[in-house]
Amino acid sequence: MNKYLIVYLILFLPISGFAADITEKLSISGTETTVYQWLDKSQGDVPNKDRGSTVIDFNVSFRPTDNDEFFIRATFAKGSGFHSESSLYPFTLNPNADDLFVDLHNINGHSRDHLQELWYAHKFNIKEDISLKLTAGIIDSTAFIDDNAYAADEVSQFMNETFVHNPLANLPSYDAGVAAEFETGDFHIRAVGMNSKNDYDRDYNYFALQLGYKLDTEIGEGNYRIYGFTTNKKFDKWQKSEDERLNKGSLKGIGSSFDQQLIKDVLGAFFRAGWQDDSAQIDYNKMVSFGLNLNGSVWGRKDDEVGIGYAYLKSPSKAQLKRTNVFESYVKFKLFSYNVLNSDITLDYQYIQDKYPQEETKAGHIYGLRFNVSF
Repeated sequence: MNKYLIVYLILFLPISGFAADITEKLSISGTETTVYQWLDKSQGDVPNKDRGSTVIDFNVSFRPTDNDEFFIRATFAKGSGFHSESSLYPFTLNPNADDLFVDLHNINGHSRDHLQELWYAHKFNIKEDISLKLTAGIIDSTAFIDDNAYAADEVSQFMNETFVHNPLANLPSYDAGVAAEFETGDFHIRAVGMNSKNDYDRDYNYFALQLGYKLDTEIGEGNYRIYGFTTNKKFDKWQKSEDERLNKGSLKGIGSSFDQQLIKDVLGAFFRAGWQDDSAQIDYNKMVSFGLNLNGSVWGRKDDEVGIGYAYLKSPSKAQLKRTNVFESYVKFKLFSYNVLNSDITLDYQYIQDKYPQEETKAGHIYGLRFNVSF
């Protein structure tokens, strides 16, 4: 997208007022997110280039009772950022995890555009602090697995995909599935089963299970989660010859996602770690990421925030890539809040380095600007 168009959208995008709650049972919400990113070469064959995008998410929630909910999400985008092949983006991990134009057409290889979620959920209150919630339809597994208070939302937190969710967990989104959430006190168990389509154009089944615990202490709240996942055998294994092309394996692995307040409502930290079996062809088999979140109340603006994160990802010995390092830092400023409308702007910096076995290294700086309006 033309850079001047991006600047125009950021500065002059018209804003219309919406009411979030239409009735007690019906509500709508949405976000408009405009992003401009500029890639600047640091090392290796990395072209200097810029890309932009604008994404509009629109959500409708209908709650006929306190325990029932129907939900639908549709997303529209202008521009594909560095997601399109024509951008010749040189790194494995994308600097903007949002769903852009190329992601919203024929979603996951299906003849479906824009519709990302369409589900029904029912909550069973077993006892006062024990409940079971079931969700079925077109769902997003990231809503149930690998969540994190400081690093799980590309619209308002880190933008690089490695900080939004653990890339090794291979979490599918926007396909048919069922999720179960069991909660008792501060403990939860979540299970997800989905049917999706992989890059080989094969339907596959994905299953994940997460155990989580919320810990309240004097320094603040902490959330600790561990999970595991597996698929059926629909993914190509590593091959030494053409005769081995029919060998197929599954994806399977484990992960953890922790967030902990260090100074209540002021400073927090996050940590993720992951491992996955490398019998099938994958980009990475080990990863660790961690970082800090500082609330703007330190300088008297509680809706501002600063985030700093680092990620290290190691590739299997059979892969072309050896390892990746990612550093990202952002500062977000709230612009205004009027009735149900809120707006913020984020200055973002990323450093990405891909290291290859033959000592070849690609590295670049990515400078970003993100503008949000939400209701």
